[in-house]
Amino acid sequence: MTTPHPDGPIERTLDTLFDRLAGTGAAGRRALTEAEDHLTEAYAEERAKGLDAEAAENAAVARFGSPDRFAAGVNRVHSGPAAWLRPAFVGCWVAGGVGLVAVGLSGLVSEIFGRLYGAGFVAGDAPGVTYTADRCADYFEYFPNAANCADAAAQHHWGEVVTGRVALGVLGLLALVVLWLARRGPLGAARWTPPRLAVGVPLGIAFALVGLAFTGMSVMQLSFHDTDMAGANLATGLVSLGAAVVVAGWLGVRGRSALRRVPS
Repeated sequence: MTTPHPDGPIERTLDTLFDRLAGTGAAGRRALTEAEDHLTEAYAEERAKGLDAEAAENAAVARFGSPDRFAAGVNRVHSGPAAWLRPAFVGCWVAGGVGLVAVGLSGLVSEIFGRLYGAGFVAGDAPGVTYTADRCADYFEYFPNAANCADAAAQHHWGEVVTGRVALGVLGLLALVVLWLARRGPLGAARWTPPRLAVGVPLGIAFALVGLAFTGMSVMQLSFHDTDMAGANLATGLVSLGAAVVVAGWLGVRGRSALRRVPS
């Protein structure tokens, strides 16, 4: 009776298990040996039933089940809380960095809106807000060419909106760069790698909800001819919706890539 093909479904399943069990030590080594024995025995049984080599391998892999699920079970039993804390830590790091980058992009969009439609569109105060003479003097000190006190205040607030958001975006970008460097070292091991769905799905949903909320808010403002701060809300909403689309596309591309690697 022939043995499983060296590059067949059984070997690919064992390769996946080897990656997923990295860092589990002796427990992982024993689990991998047991999995190999189980797959080999199942293959022999399927061959004895009259299946050809390829069909027998596929049947053996199907009987074994998902290698990711098997490895996750080993990690839970033998690694304790650290098994999920490690990937959770990296996943939160990714989500936080991406979220801050999105905030920074909304700052750039706010800058564009302010230049196109005026500072008040991005950071104007609500109707009825008044300023003391001293406060107006402070604003005019920074923006002596402003048309009035409200305009000077809007320009001041516009700068704060843009610079504050862009600063957060730079911080997020630096966090992602540091993570990228760390992933080239110890944090690059499989035990530190979170499932892409566990990171991408919540992040995409969060972006979509924030995008719909802020875009809807700004559209409602504009429908009532209330343009004060509508630009800042619109920038947040549009960037968030764009980020949700990017995350969904990333999940789709990575998902199709993963399907191509599934043993068949």
